[in-house]
Amino acid sequence: MTPAATTLRPLQEADLAQVRQWRNHPEVRRYMYTRHEIGEAEHRAWFLRSQEDPHRHLLLAEREEQPFGFVNIQLVDADAQRADWGFYLAPDAPRGSGQALGLAALTHAFGQLGLHKLCGEALDRNDRSLRFHERLGFTREAHLRDHHFDGHAYHDVIGFGLLRSEWQSHQGA
Repeated sequence: MTPAATTLRPLQEADLAQVRQWRNHPEVRRYMYTRHEIGEAEHRAWFLRSQEDPHRHLLLAEREEQPFGFVNIQLVDADAQRADWGFYLAPDAPRGSGQALGLAALTHAFGQLGLHKLCGEALDRNDRSLRFHERLGFTREAHLRDHHFDGHAYHDVIGFGLLRSEWQSHQGA
């Protein structure tokens, strides 16, 4: 899957059932801070709250109009143009979908949104997400010990950051 073939569009109410199905899949849910199965009412309430927040961008990644992933970008400091991001893929997304989603999301974040810095977090046991961030050019900026409690155990969290200038250099490499 090539990044050029990947488009991002705003999440719509008609997409909610599919995105909730992806989010509730055990392989996706196991690496989330909120690990319970999300019901329709909870999901819809989250979506409606997000629609009222001008600093939140909920995006659906598509290839040839076929959705394969979700991206959430939340502006946390407008003055500094710094945002946090989260994402996940459809459990049956084709190989290469993660890279395509990541490149499209970063192009959107630094291009359309004009961000200076994008931050992300991953549980330290989520090796795929850790490697993914590093392949995209993110720098590990924090190791937060026992930072997340999932109801049963504490987990370390790794914090990542990517500056627009680094992204631009990474694109030119």
